[in-house]
Amino acid sequence: MKNIRALLVLAVLTIAPIFARAQVVIDSQKVHTLALAVAKAEGFGVKGTVPTRYHNPGDIRSTSLHAYKGQVGLNRCGYVIFKNDKAGFAALESNLILMASGQSKHYGPNMTITKVAKTYATGWKLWAKNVSKTLGVSPTTTLAAYFAPEEIVAPVIEFESQNGIDTISQMFPSIVLPIIAEN
Repeated sequence: MKNIRALLVLAVLTIAPIFARAQVVIDSQKVHTLALAVAKAEGFGVKGTVPTRYHNPGDIRSTSLHAYKGQVGLNRCGYVIFKNDKAGFAALESNLILMASGQSKHYGPNMTITKVAKTYATGWKLWAKNVSKTLGVSPTTTLAAYFAPEEIVAPVIEFESQNGIDTISQMFPSIVLPIIAEN
């Protein structure tokens, strides 16, 4: 049993630094949910609004006629016109990924929804309130906190030891490793 514990400790010490350097993976479902919240706050789906008429759920502006895939033009105020809703949502979701990953020029993962709203929206107070309410979070929630992975509850794996029953979760509460039982 001591050999198994020593092997587990060695495995944790060897593997933990690898996980520490891992890239952040952004949950595509959370990106889509945030895109829907932004679209709702922008008035997408309401007859006659710019986001609805131009298939632009994020009310995205640009100075370039070719800034986004699926873009077919710009209106006189710089709002991007997309060929369909799917292209507009793809552009919005792409922008949200850039924000969440820290690759945006104007937004970062440590920005709160309120701070994003101040840069993103004209009526920023209402926008922040609507987006956060739709997401079920506070307007002070950062993008990093919103996109943080859900906590994974480790399964309890029991095995016999010299002192009775131990569990992996007691020995290593934050790391779960597969155990191959000896026969």
